Amino acid sequence: MLRTLIRSRTAHAALAVAALLVAGSAQGQVVVVDEGTFSLFVAGTRIGREDFSIRAARGAGGSAWVAQANVLVGEQRRTLVLNADSLGGPLRMQLETREANVVVASFAGDRERGIWSGRRVQEGRESAREFRLTPDTFAAESGVVHQLWFVVRFGEGRPVTLLSPSGPSEQQVVLEEQAPTRVALGLREIVARHWLLRPALGGTPVWEVWTDASGRLLRAWQPATELEALRDDPPPETPAR
Repeated sequence: MLRTLIRSRTAHAALAVAALLVAGSAQGQVVVVDEGTFSLFVAGTRIGREDFSIRAARGAGGSAWVAQANVLVGEQRRTLVLNADSLGGPLRMQLETREANVVVASFAGDRERGIWSGRRVQEGRESAREFRLTPDTFAAESGVVHQLWFVVRFGEGRPVTLLSPSGPSEQQVVLEEQAPTRVALGLREIVARHWLLRPALGGTPVWEVWTDASGRLLRAWQPATELEALRDDPPPETPAR
């Protein structure tokens, strides 16, 4: 029963993404905004990788966003699909977790009229939770890096809320730009924009993020967990300085 339910939800996630992209193609065009691979480290030791893509379906009504990723750490693989509105706010998210190629958990959540509803299936048990989203909320699933792209693109200049949808947990932060620094990716060194995500009430940064001039993620660092994500290759057409 558990595997049947998980397979059904995984199929629903794939159909949702396909429907959004087809609709975007009909109204305008689907554009790859960013895609690549991060190597993941904890305390300097490589623990896995994150393969991701972010696409925009652009039409007369603006853009809708689809972010997809596989996060591999040891024998665990998490597959995520996030649909976001034109301002980067989460509309729905699906998450499937496998260990040694066996599905061990799944999550599906969506937003309707400002209410986030999420359901998790794990160890044969299903749980559900609903709560109201605060304005300026962005998805930031625990241990996932690429979703920070939405925060950097849309979150500057005001307090915003980071939502870990499958938790669920929320944290209010402020995005602050620092002086540019250099990020080494392989044999290249790139002048990067440097961002801090600080708790709104002050304290140690939740994340440090480095991007190129177009806002594409190059590196991210989470001080509390010592998780570092470093892009394996520079984004296309990123100038070396």
